[in-house]
Amino acid sequence: MTPHKIITKSFKNVELNSLKEKIVLFVDNKGNFNKKKFPIKDKEFELIKGISKSQKFKNLEIGQGIKITHGVATFPTDCLIIKINKKLNNEKLNKIAKLVSSFKEKSKVSILWDLDFPHEKVARIIQLREYSYVVFKKDKKSIQKVGDTVFYLTSKKIGNDKQKINDSVSKGVFWCRDLVNAPANFLNTKEFTEELKLLKKYGVKITVINENELLKLGMGALLAVGRGSSNPSRIVVMEWKGAPGRRQPIALLGKGVMFDTGGISLKPASGMSDMTMDMAGAATVAGVFKSVALSKLKINLVGLVGLVENMPGPLAIRPGDIINSMKGDTIEVNNTDAEGRLVLADLLWYAQNKFKPEKIIDLATLTGAIIVALGHEFAGVFSNNDKFCKEFLSCCETNQEKAWRMPLDIAFKKSLKSRLADLSNVGGRQGSSSIAAMFLEHFVKKEMPWIHLDIAGVAKTNSDSLYSKSGATGWGVVTIFEYLRGSIKKLDA
Repeated sequence: MTPHKIITKSFKNVELNSLKEKIVLFVDNKGNFNKKKFPIKDKEFELIKGISKSQKFKNLEIGQGIKITHGVATFPTDCLIIKINKKLNNEKLNKIAKLVSSFKEKSKVSILWDLDFPHEKVARIIQLREYSYVVFKKDKKSIQKVGDTVFYLTSKKIGNDKQKINDSVSKGVFWCRDLVNAPANFLNTKEFTEELKLLKKYGVKITVINENELLKLGMGALLAVGRGSSNPSRIVVMEWKGAPGRRQPIALLGKGVMFDTGGISLKPASGMSDMTMDMAGAATVAGVFKSVALSKLKINLVGLVGLVENMPGPLAIRPGDIINSMKGDTIEVNNTDAEGRLVLADLLWYAQNKFKPEKIIDLATLTGAIIVALGHEFAGVFSNNDKFCKEFLSCCETNQEKAWRMPLDIAFKKSLKSRLADLSNVGGRQGSSSIAAMFLEHFVKKEMPWIHLDIAGVAKTNSDSLYSKSGATGWGVVTIFEYLRGSIKKLDA
């Protein structure tokens, strides 16, 4: 799905009574509406004035609104009157954005933005919330075209640069969601590879590492996961050189388990259909790359996604098997459903040796335990570098994608001891998200700044969030893109 257009126009070009689309306007908590800014007939003005003086309006919280329905009132179309004050914060602006999104539905809407706050954040929320996945719907009515959102601004506020950034980010988020929502029989390791090759037209270099090459590289951990599947395992490498020679790249790594049955350690049937989204980490990396390339960010970036399918076939790894990692350490596989960490272990080691990145962020729907700890509200953040982690969490907060730092501690690593191998891939249920993160930390060199994002709870939800209504969320594309954009500003400073 393509994001709908966000358009900015000048107040000078608006005549309220000539608008055919839905209208959103704002009245302050004292009932004031600036008629001088908007050419409007007396009859409509008196209607707005009457509503703003009503007890119903007085009872509204800031950010709530009253809808005037065309046909009942004298307005040329449906109108939403939103109550505001001079102290609007992010929480109130979020409420306004979600309210406008619900009012808009798929129609065209004009927003008379005479507020002393930038409109771009509200525009981003409205744009991202218009997503729907209708690829397999027979009903053509569900594929209704989404109308534009038009912001009428004061002339000095009009500019398209920030909206171009919003459009690029939205396209990355929508693509990420499309990939996560796609069923595994339509998006396997081969199809995902073909999808990623589409980034070539934006200037991204794509390299595919097949099974024979992975074997030569010694990636026994990654290859072990996909042994039971008829779909070949592979790594796809993406490279964006927006600042050649400027500095080492930042590396983004994504778990791409196209479907996770749990392997021989078979998952229960209940909820297994959701495991089509176990490649959300890889999809997020893809979404970030699309946003970065469309925006032509002056940064060096490398992305690696490990694409595998975890199936219980005759060649599948078994509990108790011992496998070799690219690092050279042996791993006792005591649970084949703890497969994502095996994929990331080889990805981490390869990325460090091949590309020598400045820092690494990996994303994975890694543990169900993170959902127990943080629900579907927060991503779990694990890091070996306080400065890096603090900067990233600050970016999460600014861009309103919730994240919470979780502990890394040597005590968790003790649970990974194996009698037969260098380490086990599991270490008990208590603190299992931190144990999984400590498994990954074993494959991170001491000097490498690293963040692990466990997005199992936030990659796909059935509830309403700020940027999405339900289904695949695209969590992380916005924050990581903005983090990368911010790192350019720091380099230029």
